[in-house]
Amino acid sequence: MKNCLTPALLSLSLVLLGCGGAPGPTNAGGQPGFRVRSDFSAGLNADQGWAGALNENVAVTADQPFRIRFEVEGAAAAANRQFRLQYRRNEGEWTPVEAHDFPHPERDITVRFTRAAAGSKPEGWTAVQGDPAGLTVAADGQQKVLRAEAGQQPTIGLYAPPWPATEMATQFRLPAGSSHGLGFIFAYVDAGNHGRVVLDPAAGAIRLSRFVNGAETMIAEKKVSIPVGDWLEIEVQTEAGEVEVNFQDGALEFTAPYQTDDSPAQLGFMIPANSRADFRTFGIAGEARTPRVSIVSCPAYQNGAATSDLLPGSAAAFQAGAGVSFADRTPAWSGANRHGEFEWPLVVRRFADGAVTNEEGDTFELRMVDARGTPLAGATNPVLRFTIPPGHVGGTFIENPGRIGPWAARNGDLYFMMEPAETENVFMMIKSTDGGRTWREVDAAHRPRTNDLESVDSRQIGDTIHILHQVTRTARHHSFRTSDHPTHPDTWYIRDELAGTATAIAQTASMAVRSDGSMVFFYLGQSKIHYSVRSTAGTWGELMTLDAAVPPNQAGPQAIVDGKDTIHLAYYGTDGTLWYRRMLPDGSLTPRQQLATGAGTSRAEYGAVLPLLYNPRRNEVIIIYRLANGNLWERRVVNNGEPTPPVKVTDRNVVTDAVDSQQPGADAVLDGDTVHVLFIEESSRDIFSTHDKGGWQPPRLEVGNILGSWVRGNVYTRKDGSKVYGYVYDAGSDGGAGMNRFGELVLGGR
Repeated sequence: MKNCLTPALLSLSLVLLGCGGAPGPTNAGGQPGFRVRSDFSAGLNADQGWAGALNENVAVTADQPFRIRFEVEGAAAAANRQFRLQYRRNEGEWTPVEAHDFPHPERDITVRFTRAAAGSKPEGWTAVQGDPAGLTVAADGQQKVLRAEAGQQPTIGLYAPPWPATEMATQFRLPAGSSHGLGFIFAYVDAGNHGRVVLDPAAGAIRLSRFVNGAETMIAEKKVSIPVGDWLEIEVQTEAGEVEVNFQDGALEFTAPYQTDDSPAQLGFMIPANSRADFRTFGIAGEARTPRVSIVSCPAYQNGAATSDLLPGSAAAFQAGAGVSFADRTPAWSGANRHGEFEWPLVVRRFADGAVTNEEGDTFELRMVDARGTPLAGATNPVLRFTIPPGHVGGTFIENPGRIGPWAARNGDLYFMMEPAETENVFMMIKSTDGGRTWREVDAAHRPRTNDLESVDSRQIGDTIHILHQVTRTARHHSFRTSDHPTHPDTWYIRDELAGTATAIAQTASMAVRSDGSMVFFYLGQSKIHYSVRSTAGTWGELMTLDAAVPPNQAGPQAIVDGKDTIHLAYYGTDGTLWYRRMLPDGSLTPRQQLATGAGTSRAEYGAVLPLLYNPRRNEVIIIYRLANGNLWERRVVNNGEPTPPVKVTDRNVVTDAVDSQQPGADAVLDGDTVHVLFIEESSRDIFSTHDKGGWQPPRLEVGNILGSWVRGNVYTRKDGSKVYGYVYDAGSDGGAGMNRFGELVLGGR
């Protein structure tokens, strides 16, 4: 059957619902107003795609970008005013709305000069010292570059990023024969107060200096050859009271103390008198965050694009405002006795930094303010109601997931593990009491201290979920008690128990729990799979290594235990081979058996084997894996015999390593004797299903029009008695947050 949550319920669209009563008036009586736009792809000045009428309070959907357009009236003395946006949640404190993109919360822009005409002024750049005509776009063969030339006075060229910047990277070239060098400027306040990284080719040195009231204090100097006439690279990063300089991809790299504030300071370069430099690109980055509400990028228009007069609220004459995209503030506007319109692209998230949540029915009031934070007079503030579609989960998927749920308690409650945001890597156990329609974190006060869910596997044993959590240097054991636990429902129990220490080249891990409660954890080190055994008394044994002296190197373990406490293990070899063996109840290992070749040799294929399945009715282990050609295959081990010949699961190619996951985008579960597989097709990134009843069946589309990255699920019985394959998938976060959703396949009758 199709996903039980219909596309209409799963769609992330703006809902045209009033906010706390009747909608606002559609006529502002000559006062500046607002209007919410639901069509995120509509042109900036298109009179379409609106969510409601003028000044109508509508509902906005969790993790779904929308746009809001404001009218602003200028006073008689208005000149070069910049505006910002503020919000308050549930009538709380007013908070600035910052620019952090969605679904990946990056603050990263690349400044290029390819579209500018030769001889033109480079957009966004200002000469604050020296001749402004010295900054031009120049042709350099087939490329365009920013050419900076200084005459009798040094030239300082600055770029004002749309948010506080912490990193600048550039490709630059000094003319052949030059000995003057150049400087890179950061934390700029004025010409006498800023930081500077100076490259001196004559001295063969890079110096870091602070300028205070015109006086220079050298903080660090490092010797290095600086070729002239060649294209070079440098990165300058300020973070945590330090400046880090990286020249020529590590040819010279050093860090020195340098305290900066979080102001939106400009950055750029200094060209000494009578010298020149060319620049190909500038990469400018800031600290990424995931706030409750943020300004995002909008591909429908460029930041600063002029607006037309669309809203009928203000009676004043019109002077074009601007569309804002991925910027904390508007361009400067002078509209004396006139009105302008400004449009902002926004998103309101379900989960945000601090693991805070926005809940169904929350209200978000927005207002525009000037640069000093003063609200604009006569404005009508929108008050938008937050809504969460059924099945929307949000948050960030585990990077390399094993079995991570949804796990079902005996009472039907569901549990799943994830992070709240890509910039907030805490371990969350979320729960649904209504069959996956809504999800909330449980026992947040007692989360594991080990953050960053790099590789996680889990097994549900009765009323307890046992968890293997591998980070770069350690493997940890946690456990969580579900709502049917008799004395401690919905609580974390074991947290951060050290199972083993091994520095991983990549995080891939799997676990098995024997009938006596003992556990075996398998996890990758630098080249080999290690394993640790936890006794029934709760004591971890020494770290062991699988085939320490036998090639090839290994990765991607997948383990499952059978009815006689034999652990079946399949894993990847870095030469593109796949292997299988058993760990017997006494801890001894059977000889390895080769399952396949051609699984690929890059790190992207480390997790080529899917989580294993065991059918107790047939004493059969099912091993499904992806080869480098994109197809899924399966082999089976019956009664501990030889693996059966390989059988192709699907002709459709399956995505792998979609977002740094090093795994196929596929999942497999067992219902009786029937294997069900969900997979993300490589070309469309849609989710398809297939099963092996009567042989592997033609795939069927389950979730379309997404950019699928991960999918994980389990078979369980719902509260209504239906057996289902419940799953959570990432619909396209690009490794960010906000795109996790829940779906189900009802298994009866298939």
